[in-house]
Amino acid sequence: MTIDEDVHFPEYRAPAGCLGGLALPSVGLTGILAGLAQISRNGAPLWLLLALPAFLILVFLLLRIASGRVATFTGPDGITLRRPFGERGTAWPDIQAIEIHSNPSAVADSGMIAEFVVLYDRDGRRLLLPHLNSKTVFGLHEDVARLRELWEHLRGEDSVALPEVAEKIARTRRGMRRQRGLVVGVAVGGGVAMVGLVLFLVPVLTGALDGVGVDAPPLVAVGFVAVGGAVGAVLGQRSARRGPAAPRTRWTRLHR
Repeated sequence: MTIDEDVHFPEYRAPAGCLGGLALPSVGLTGILAGLAQISRNGAPLWLLLALPAFLILVFLLLRIASGRVATFTGPDGITLRRPFGERGTAWPDIQAIEIHSNPSAVADSGMIAEFVVLYDRDGRRLLLPHLNSKTVFGLHEDVARLRELWEHLRGEDSVALPEVAEKIARTRRGMRRQRGLVVGVAVGGGVAMVGLVLFLVPVLTGALDGVGVDAPPLVAVGFVAVGGAVGAVLGQRSARRGPAAPRTRWTRLHR
């Protein structure tokens, strides 16, 4: 297939300072100095005082090098995932889907649910694309849309959708929707119950309910918890049914 000269092949690498910039070395240096001071007072030999900081510095440098190597590359032949020790390439025709997955239990610094990108190959393997996520890429959905367009352009007319892989992708989507619904339900239900209990404590602490029976306050508290659970269950089910829309992928034909 002829590739246009103006085709852009994006690369995704670790942003500068992904290991904490100067903060990590500063904290590490403080810990090393404190540890050396302690073992020096205990009469440690000189070789140990020299070897320990050298070893820790070597470990830190190796981590920096390994983090710098991890990246996602795209090119005329496909997508290459480079890891600390080796790399793995997937040709464009062998890619069955490029998906944005989310982890509802993990929240990014912006307060949004963390999202990351994976590809599925023709064997149904799910491969995480390093540094292509909502934390390192600002316009993640726009970048992934362009990446899908590039894949659809370069995979070739003979590329086919494999039913077994499509079913695996569908199961993964359903699982993510259920997980999202569970997290939303627990968060909303817990919030409603907490607000209700706080509002209930105000008349209790002010003595407004002194004339009420002894069994009434616990029953009211249980009622607030039950209402919170019911609201959380309803909203959680609605969130699970709605879920994110599946990306549209154009296939010339299906494998039969």
